[in-house]
Amino acid sequence: MGVDLNSLVSQYLTPQIVSQIASTAGVDPDSAQKLIDGAIPSVLASLGGAIAAPGGAQKVSDAISNADPDILTKLTGALGSGQLQTLDDGARALSGLIGANGLSGLANALGQHAGIPPEAAQSAVGAVSQAVIGVIGQQDPSNWSDPAAIANFLASQKGSIMAALPSGLSTLLGSSGLLAGLGGAGAAAASKMTAAASSATSSMANAASAARATASSSVNQAQSAASGSGLPTWLIVLILIVIAAAVAFYFMKKKEEKPSASFGVPAIEMTLAPSAAVAG
Repeated sequence: MGVDLNSLVSQYLTPQIVSQIASTAGVDPDSAQKLIDGAIPSVLASLGGAIAAPGGAQKVSDAISNADPDILTKLTGALGSGQLQTLDDGARALSGLIGANGLSGLANALGQHAGIPPEAAQSAVGAVSQAVIGVIGQQDPSNWSDPAAIANFLASQKGSIMAALPSGLSTLLGSSGLLAGLGGAGAAAASKMTAAASSATSSMANAASAARATASSSVNQAQSAASGSGLPTWLIVLILIVIAAAVAFYFMKKKEEKPSASFGVPAIEMTLAPSAAVAG
């Protein structure tokens, strides 16, 4: 059986370590666990995206080669003593690989996913990125010691990365470009995000158009009634508003009397493109 980086990093980031990350970053343990579960595949995916950029594979390979051989041991010690600086250092190192905008997008998406502030999410991502680099560095150097090797290694992880990504988080990351290294799967997430945004925009436009038409019709009715009855237009408009409010109140009460239905959110299906070696 091949190496599963997502599983190996998860084994290192035990509930005790996640609790220490939560304490250091200033968030509750449950939110931190949800964030870490999403951050591990997200960081791995973002490294795959970094490799797709010109010179990116060399940067990732160098980052692993130049990392402290005892990075995992030192990270554990730093978390045990609540050293926030260590987490921030990890975030800056990741920023050097995926860019400041990439790091910001990742922290925002994970923060929204876990319900914590982006600043705290970024600190937690710093811990995860160091864990990822440390775990990759523990593997056979033939997997990461040169650009072609690390590109092939991360390409082989596409399936497990996408399987570990929560569907909602995949959607949040879809338009950020951080899933570019996942090929067709990343494109599918971005497509779903774009389609959802387009649908929402269309619905809002239709609603606005209907509202304008209704308002125009009401004014026309008021003007016609006023001319036929001799009453002032403003009084007719006021009467129509009162009648509309009464009708709306009646239907709202009827709706409240009916049992509410539960609606589930369908999971997002993504088809992975075949893994392909990426030249550095």
